[in-house]
Amino acid sequence: MRIAVIGAGGVGGYLAERLIEAGNEVALLARGAHLAAIREGGLVLEAPDGSERRAVPALATDDPAGLPASELVILAVKGQDLDALIPRLGTAMGETGVALPFLNGVEAPGLLANAFGRNRALIGTARISAVIAAPGRVRQVTEHAAFAFGDLDGRQDRAPVPALRQAFRAAAISAPDCADMRVDLWRKFVSLTAIAGVTAGARSDLGTALATPELRALLSDLIAETVAVATARGVRLPASVAAETFEFLANLPPEMKASLAHDLEAGKALEIDWLSGAVARLGAAAGVPAPRHETIAALLAPHRNGRR
Repeated sequence: MRIAVIGAGGVGGYLAERLIEAGNEVALLARGAHLAAIREGGLVLEAPDGSERRAVPALATDDPAGLPASELVILAVKGQDLDALIPRLGTAMGETGVALPFLNGVEAPGLLANAFGRNRALIGTARISAVIAAPGRVRQVTEHAAFAFGDLDGRQDRAPVPALRQAFRAAAISAPDCADMRVDLWRKFVSLTAIAGVTAGARSDLGTALATPELRALLSDLIAETVAVATARGVRLPASVAAETFEFLANLPPEMKASLAHDLEAGKALEIDWLSGAVARLGAAAGVPAPRHETIAALLAPHRNGRR
């Protein structure tokens, strides 16, 4: 299968290495020293047990317009990069290519559908802990890695989803069953916006937040606001989702921080407009106030473009 992977970070790098090793023709979009190292020595994936795999993409480039027409275009970039990227994906998408986003937030599938057509955009959720360890090297931090996806109605039983899931599984990539990908996307969003809002907003790890009564209450309120927005938008989350999300977060390692908090500490551009900013924006459109997310977004707004 001809596949373009847009973004060679933890998610994109993991998928690219596995798909190449399985015999797919993979073109990879990367940049800077990471791109140079991949061109020189291939892409290395470090497993949690310390073992390594190396794969060489058919093409590695920093120019989206230079990507060949592909059957599948996997997007694994930061949310704030998507708007500028979409107009440059025409060559990679070709006439029949399908876009599969593994981005934080809930808006990417709709944006891709608007650009390329509803039948050429999918919903995807990635659950993996992986990072760029060094130029040309991606480290999978924990053993668990799963990539669920379906069409914009949340279904996995209509073309091209079954064939794509089979391609993932043939590459030893977990592509689990999901009753409704719209629900799965928002369930992840509920969890992510809460931990991101608290750990980035308070500049703390999750354990400190849970041990601080004010932040523990804020965590609960952030969850409730996102659930309310999802419900207003017609997403049928289970009634137990708020309690389940809080319990899930409470059982994470106490040193855990969201990627938003790590990016803030590193002076990188922030996905705040795709996280708490999106909850506030989508809530306003649906007539549902989200004042706590609105406040988090305002507090982090001066840092959205990274350290000047």
